[in-house]
Formats: sequence, C-alpha cells, structure tokens
Amino acid sequence: MTATTRVLIHLPDSRIPLEPEEVFFLEAIGDETEVRTRGSRRLRDVRSLGELVRRFPPGLFVLVHRSYAVNVDRVAEVRRRATGRDWEVKLEPPVNRILPIGRTHLADLWAAYGDE
Repeated sequence: MTATTRVLIHLPDSRIPLEPEEVFFLEAIGDETEVRTRGSRRLRDVRSLGELVRRFPPGLFVLVHRSYAVNVDRVAEVRRRATGRDWEVKLEPPVNRILPIGRTHLADLWAAYGDE
C-alpha cells in the first residue's frame, strides 16, 4: 500500500482529502484555519495554521504573515505595496488574492525560491 500525497482537511463533522497543489493559501481564523482552493468554496479546518502547514509537503507552504501561509507554487508575483516600504504576494488566477507579507517573513519567502 502506498502513501497518498493528499492532505486530510479536518472539518467539524467530516474529513476531506485534498491534493496539495489545489490549495492556494491558508488563513488563520482564531484557532482554526480557512483553506482556500481554486473554487469559491471555503473549507474551515479545526486545526491551527501552524499545525496545518506541517501536514503539507515540506517547503510547499511558507508563512508570509502571522495569519497567512501561501503555496509557493501558486504565487504569481511578489511586489512592493503601494506605500513602497512593505511587500505583498499576489496569487495565481482564478484566486488572484493579494496578501500582505510581514517583514519578519520576507526572508523565508525568498528562501523558498532559493534566493536570499
């Protein structure tokens, strides 16, 4: 029997296996985590953001803010915010979401791409 690459999302009343590449980003909502996929359906995992990130293959998700982790394979652009001081990440279509990058997390994002 071979191990699956899918990650089991723990909903309050059920479990849903997802392919890691289907998940664009994770958002902390209190002690739970919202799992955002290609579709408009939002899944609420009962585990914390940190715990859920550890369930995915190493290096696939990077914490970019205390409330967000992104799938590095779903990032379309990393750019400076309009203020010019801070950075943000834009995700690929169809999600197209723009998320802030915390200053303490920028180096981790660069490292995920093998850059410094």
